[in-house]
Amino acid sequence: MSSPPPPGADGPSGTDQDKDLFLGLADALTVLSEHNKLRSFSLPYPREAQLALDRVTLHCVNHGWAPPKSLPELMSWCTRRPAADPVFGVPPAPMTYDARWIDPVGLVPTRTCLEVAPLGQPGRAEQDALDALAGLAHRCGSADRYRRCRKFLAHHPVVTQEDRFAPGWSAVVWNTVRTLYEPLPEGLMERKLLAVCGTCGLPARTRDDEWESGPGTWCEGEVCPHGVRFRLLRRPGHCLVLRRSLRVFLAASSRTEQEALDELVRIGADYHLLENSGIGAYRVAGSGLRTCLIQAWDRRQPALMAGRAVTLFSHTTEPVLMVVPRRAMEQNGYRALFDGALSRECRGRVILTTADELERHLRPHDPLSNEKGEGAHA
Repeated sequence: MSSPPPPGADGPSGTDQDKDLFLGLADALTVLSEHNKLRSFSLPYPREAQLALDRVTLHCVNHGWAPPKSLPELMSWCTRRPAADPVFGVPPAPMTYDARWIDPVGLVPTRTCLEVAPLGQPGRAEQDALDALAGLAHRCGSADRYRRCRKFLAHHPVVTQEDRFAPGWSAVVWNTVRTLYEPLPEGLMERKLLAVCGTCGLPARTRDDEWESGPGTWCEGEVCPHGVRFRLLRRPGHCLVLRRSLRVFLAASSRTEQEALDELVRIGADYHLLENSGIGAYRVAGSGLRTCLIQAWDRRQPALMAGRAVTLFSHTTEPVLMVVPRRAMEQNGYRALFDGALSRECRGRVILTTADELERHLRPHDPLSNEKGEGAHA
């Protein structure tokens, strides 16, 4: 039996049995992470993990490749090999080839892994975030209180004891959101410290004693610039962290959303957070401005993001501006992957953009109809 194909090799086309293999793998890695078993592979394995191992093994055997001998070996593959490697059964072009399933430093499922889901639906982690926000909205009872609580979550992925005594701390908000926080998982502690990224504010880890972002470090944002000092919290036992699903699907996009809202204020636009809009979308209007919807997301995989946008916005007739970070837009092929994954109905109406381009889209002298024509032929 041959070895697994080298990275970048083309594998035979998938069968009906393995066409959704990668979805089961993503689900299994999420479950293993929830049980803190990506570091210590103690028995019994969760059912999802055993099933993923069985399916990858069968997939490899069917294609004449040496299968993983154990779950730890499969996890090693997920750390070392690209997520789009043929051994994982990923269909053509749903994700960028440089993505991994598990981060080799953080030893947690990557944001790509957590974004993977079938046919534009939310995966396990995103669904957990959606359920948490829906429950929060129910507890809040009013749109204004929900807006304040959601903003708190987005800007406070980590809460220290000192934070709770700082000026401006709202006991009302904290008592409403407290159940969405949890004690610091052992896997996030490093030498009895919690490192927090100086750029995104999310948990971070390092392989050595370098306490600034660089090639040998990991932060949950995954794309922050190198050379920024980590914030070190020396009493991690006194810290609480937002549950990971909300850190990844809400807090990681908070800077992008805030940049978009700041730009709307600058150009004099009125906006409000829509009820029952999942992670959170805004309706924008104003004198001399178009009425449209805005969704600000920072996601690693543009094709998967486009699939979610189709699901969320296929039934609305309003233009939708999907605001992403400038550095994402500048990635080679990012826009093409997003546009290529949109349905025919959404092309030209769901538009990928950045915060600094919002005014151009919202002013009537820049007709969206021109972009619609371009998108229809993409």
